[in-house]
Amino acid sequence: MLPDWLPWLLQVSDSAFPSGAYAHSLGLEELVQAGVVGDADALEAYLHRQVLPNLLALELPLLAHGHRCAAHGDLAGLQALDEELDAWKLAAELRAASRQLGSRRLALTQQLDADPLVSAYAARGAPCHHLAVCALELRHLPVEAAACAWAQQAIAGSATAAMKLMRLGQERCQGMIRRAVLALSPQLAAACQVPPHRAGWFNPLLEIASMRHAQAAERLFIS
Repeated sequence: MLPDWLPWLLQVSDSAFPSGAYAHSLGLEELVQAGVVGDADALEAYLHRQVLPNLLALELPLLAHGHRCAAHGDLAGLQALDEELDAWKLAAELRAASRQLGSRRLALTQQLDADPLVSAYAARGAPCHHLAVCALELRHLPVEAAACAWAQQAIAGSATAAMKLMRLGQERCQGMIRRAVLALSPQLAAACQVPPHRAGWFNPLLEIASMRHAQAAERLFIS
């Protein structure tokens, strides 16, 4: 039997879903401009040394916690996570990008699916960070499926943004995404079991890049 949640997951995970993510590099553009990520090999190293550790140590544990809150209708707990995410994002540009993506996703979810819990959360005045909204939106999925979808879009988002910033063919890009997902997969379930108070990842490279990007004289991406 086809799971009820699969068609929804395919729709919201599709690159055609207008969440606005295509307009953000989340700090990568400045790293390319600074020569830190200057070619395909450096990009792959960036995915494995920066993106994957952030997912495993911070984002997936928090997503799983938000998923549990949403699945049990605990909107106060989800909002507390949302506000914690606001504190985690030190760079104003990253914080604003996450809020924009989440708010856009929440509004579109309300239009596509008349879900009372989603409407109730929208009325709370929470920051609506992207991760918190995805946890709410995907609460009917098994937590591992929700975590996999979040990780896939994070990895693919960085790789496809890089295609606009450097010489990188589509085949090479897809190979990087596949290798990164395969590296993450064996650790995904364990990451979802990390309690939220043990979650954490300090990544000054991206924070500094995002702060510099905000002052760039010219740029392709919003963040």
